[in-house]
Amino acid sequence: MNSSSENQVREDLVPYLTKVRIFSETGEDVLAEIAGELTEIRIRRGQNVFKKGDEGDAMYIIKSGAVRVHDGNHVLSRLVPGQVFGEFALFDKETRSASITADEETILLQLEQDDFAKVMANKADVMLGVLKKLIRRIREMNELESKLAKSYMKIQKQKSEIEEQHQQLLEKKQELEQTNEQLTRLNEDKNQLISVVSHGLRNPLTSSLCVVDLLENEMAGLSEQQREFLDLIHSSLRRMNSLINQTLDIDIIELQRDTLKPETVDLAEILEQIGKSFKYTLKLKKLDIDMKLEKLKARVDRNYFYLILDNLLSNAIRFSPSNKKIYIDLFEREGKAVVEISDEGPGISEKALKTLFDNPKQHDRQTDKNGLSISKKYVEAMGGEINCTSRPGAGTTFSVAFELA
Repeated sequence: MNSSSENQVREDLVPYLTKVRIFSETGEDVLAEIAGELTEIRIRRGQNVFKKGDEGDAMYIIKSGAVRVHDGNHVLSRLVPGQVFGEFALFDKETRSASITADEETILLQLEQDDFAKVMANKADVMLGVLKKLIRRIREMNELESKLAKSYMKIQKQKSEIEEQHQQLLEKKQELEQTNEQLTRLNEDKNQLISVVSHGLRNPLTSSLCVVDLLENEMAGLSEQQREFLDLIHSSLRRMNSLINQTLDIDIIELQRDTLKPETVDLAEILEQIGKSFKYTLKLKKLDIDMKLEKLKARVDRNYFYLILDNLLSNAIRFSPSNKKIYIDLFEREGKAVVEISDEGPGISEKALKTLFDNPKQHDRQTDKNGLSISKKYVEAMGGEINCTSRPGAGTTFSVAFELA
């Protein structure tokens, strides 16, 4: 390369040096000398310029492209054309504090420490200006470090407060879990109590009401005082039956809180148990029971299923005349287990059937009250279906259907 070409190269590179802060007070004649020492190097995308821990022996100016300053996978900053890195290496050969990698194809201007020292050898005033710039930058870095330290202390304080709050939340969570566990146990005790009430009282209550019904049919042979006593007993039994139904109706709310415990249940086994539990009542009212049961299983809550069938059979017994039959059938239909309970009682009118489950007080079974609406709620809570077919004077059939297990 001839002298004029070299001068042209130097003149082209001087503008890049003027962008370097440490050379901002350096004259163009000196910058031209420094430019003469610059080496242009190309770095491909993904290539390291240097790695953390390498010896520092040169400064770099980005002519084109872009690089990232990083410590492992943690990116500290990204640099673009006109920016500089590694300037402290012009004065010492300490190891690099971070790695530099090209984000795209990049052209760098490299100024080595020895070449810079050669240019600065007899230029004490220029070297002093450069050092002042470096010292100013070090002070700025110290100020930044001080601010970062204060921020770090603030963050540490906030971190401690958050950890303390977290610990308090954990303690509250444990307390809530203990309280919830106690509530769960209480709820289970409550459900057990309801089960005892429903199973333990409904059967003898039905038997008692049947006896009263029989006595009322023979009131002609009773004295006035005996009739009053009978009315009193009947009224008391009805109130007791209403109270039990109200208790069960309140329990419906709990069904919305996932208190159901579905399990695979042998339906025939439960129906046989219910039939046996009404043995005395059936004998008292001179009723026969005819059971035809297939061995079918469904996934239901055992206690609630028992309650439903107990309620429906109680109704059939209550409204069946003496010396009649009650039919209980269990069979499969369209993938469902169907239970039908039929009586030979007076039946229900077509008008009353329309509101039988939603407004049971409106139909002519005056002593039934809330039992049917409760049964419907239990059936629907377990994903089943309940229906009634009847004609006046031709008996009534209640059917309950659940998906087969």
